[in-house]
Amino acid sequence: MPLDPAPLFTDIAPGPEGGQAHWVETSDGKRIRLGHWPLAGARGTVLLFPGRTEYIEKYGFCAAELARRGLATMAIDWRGQGLSDRMLPDARIGHVDAFSDYQKDVAAMLRAARSLNMPRPYFLLAHSMGGCIGLRAVMEGLPVQAVAFTGPMWGIYVAPRLRTLAWSLAQLMPRVGHGHRLPPGTR
Repeated sequence: MPLDPAPLFTDIAPGPEGGQAHWVETSDGKRIRLGHWPLAGARGTVLLFPGRTEYIEKYGFCAAELARRGLATMAIDWRGQGLSDRMLPDARIGHVDAFSDYQKDVAAMLRAARSLNMPRPYFLLAHSMGGCIGLRAVMEGLPVQAVAFTGPMWGIYVAPRLRTLAWSLAQLMPRVGHGHRLPPGTR
């Protein structure tokens, strides 16, 4: 698997020595960025699935703590997040056609971990939106020995009196050509 060098901004959140970032291509041709912090003699690798609008560098401190505990780390910028490819011209919109598209990012991450000989066993640490993506990946056979979810996005609270309206708008907007727009009141 080709791994092209990508930027890793260690001045934002320094991680352990030897951190690197790579561009990898998903099965549907999207370019995503992976960060990894190898560790000599590591007793495994934590696959870190960040939340919505997060980026690899945010987890440098986490990778440093995991290294102190004897674990290497690999983190991902999901499609539409961090420096990975955007699906729409407006880079502020983290659009995907289907939430299952993120599983293609997971598969590319796993191929890269194997290509880089990241030590096994693999463990999963997933936060927020990464928790939703991670749960599906685990259910579909992600080869991890253990999983930890922090604030997983397993449900989005909508006030009962607004549920019908929210569901109706979510169904209507893509049909009238506005599914790619930001919700009212956001910029």
